[in-house]
Amino acid sequence: MWPWSELPPPINIDGHQTLRLRDIRFSLTRLGWGLLIACLLLWIMAVNYQINVAYALVFWLIGILFFGAIAGLRQLTGLVLDIIPEAEYFAQKDVILTLRACDDCKRRRWLWLRTSLEDNHSAKDWQLWTITAESRDFRWQLPPQNRGYLPSLILAGASMAPFGLLMVEAQWKYTNKIIIFPAPLLHDLPIASVDHHDESIQISLSGENPAYLLPHQNTTPLKYIAWKHYAKSGNLLDKYFEQSGSAIEPTLISYRNYPPNIPKEKLASMLCYRVLSAEAGGKKYILELPHQRFEVRTAQRTYCLIALGIW
Repeated sequence: MWPWSELPPPINIDGHQTLRLRDIRFSLTRLGWGLLIACLLLWIMAVNYQINVAYALVFWLIGILFFGAIAGLRQLTGLVLDIIPEAEYFAQKDVILTLRACDDCKRRRWLWLRTSLEDNHSAKDWQLWTITAESRDFRWQLPPQNRGYLPSLILAGASMAPFGLLMVEAQWKYTNKIIIFPAPLLHDLPIASVDHHDESIQISLSGENPAYLLPHQNTTPLKYIAWKHYAKSGNLLDKYFEQSGSAIEPTLISYRNYPPNIPKEKLASMLCYRVLSAEAGGKKYILELPHQRFEVRTAQRTYCLIALGIW
């Protein structure tokens, strides 16, 4: 068995780990084997017939083979990759990841990537990525995934550039946690079946004592911005105040509003739709899941979608 007959274990895609010689497998292509056999036959002919031109031709071809092997190995060695995910992913939609080459990109690289997650690979699964200083990003499109955590990804890469004499192969893995949110399911809003009148969660928009800090709205006057909080955290928030008069009561989005026989996946999609609808309308809301309750807070949308994704 050849020492490089099996692919080494994949390395992490983290923007720091460099692909080294021990992390790749290399082998001669058909063209490389043909050139090597031609060198061997020419050498035998030169030794038997003492033809000086044949000696020169052998050394010339060996030089090409050696230079092609070194240039082929340089296609992958020293490569550093990172993945930049998008802010949100929803089920039933393609998952788009941005693959970025993080090294200095002083030389051009030709890298074929196997972008399919299926076990049955075909030629259509391979896409060419030409890495230059001006083109360092690759759009990796995955098929729609189920709600929950995105499975660990294995990315295979290969190169035969620049002369096609050597096949260089490597593998990367991506294990960072990416959560797929439920696909919003349009439906008629149910009649609230739980009592959510709670004086402690009412919010009003005037008064003197600050009670809540909420995301900044462009229409909010500058005097209502929480400048002290901005100086500490860098987040621009608005101050809302308690008042003894009329109050705004958040809408309760609860799993208990629906019949108990609804499948969990469908229920998560329904709740996701209501959360997104409340956010789009600028309404205050509370999300209630079994053993979980998400009150009005900063970045509530993110917390609620994550909870629905891993519920």
